[in-house]
Amino acid sequence: MTAVSQPESSTENTDTRRPYLLVRAGEVVCALPLGSVRQVVKALSVHRLPGSRDELAGLAEFVGEPLPVLDLARLVGAAPGANPAYPVTLVCWAGHGRRETVDAQELVGLAADAALEVVGLEPDAVVAVDGGVTAGEARVGDDVVRVLDLGALSRDASRGARPAAGSPAADTTAEAGP
Repeated sequence: MTAVSQPESSTENTDTRRPYLLVRAGEVVCALPLGSVRQVVKALSVHRLPGSRDELAGLAEFVGEPLPVLDLARLVGAAPGANPAYPVTLVCWAGHGRRETVDAQELVGLAADAALEVVGLEPDAVVAVDGGVTAGEARVGDDVVRVLDLGALSRDASRGARPAAGSPAADTTAEAGP
C-alpha cells in the first residue's frame, strides 16, 4: 500500500499550482486532485455485480467495508492500454461537499493501469471541457492529460457511473451492459 502525501510547502510559497496525481487509464493519462486521493493500493480483487453498467468493475473490500470500484479507462472513454490487469486501485473521495460531510462524499475505488507521479498544475493551465468526470485538459510536459472532477461522481457509483461524453457508454440508444 502506498499513502499519498502532498508535496512539501515553503513558508514563502507564492506558488498557485494545485497538486494532482497522474495515473494511466488505458491509453489516457488522467490527473486526479491529490486532496481527493485517500490511498493508492495494489489492485483490489473485485466481484462483478450482475446487471451493472460496464464502468462499474465491481465491489471490493477495503478496510473491512464494501467499496465500489469503477473502471477508470471506461469512465473516461479511453481505449484499453497494454496492461489491462489494473495493477492499482485508487481509493478516492467522490461526490460534492467536504470530506467531513458523510452524506456529501463517499469512498470509491478507481481501477487504473498505473499511478505515475504527483505534479502541480496552475488553475489557468486547465482548459475546461464538458465530459462527465473530465473537467478539463492540461499539458504536462509533452502530454495532454485529462483533469478529473471526482465531484461529478455521485452516490450512484455503486450502481454504475456516469459515462464520459462521447464514450460508447454515453450513447443512450446503446443496449445496457451485461
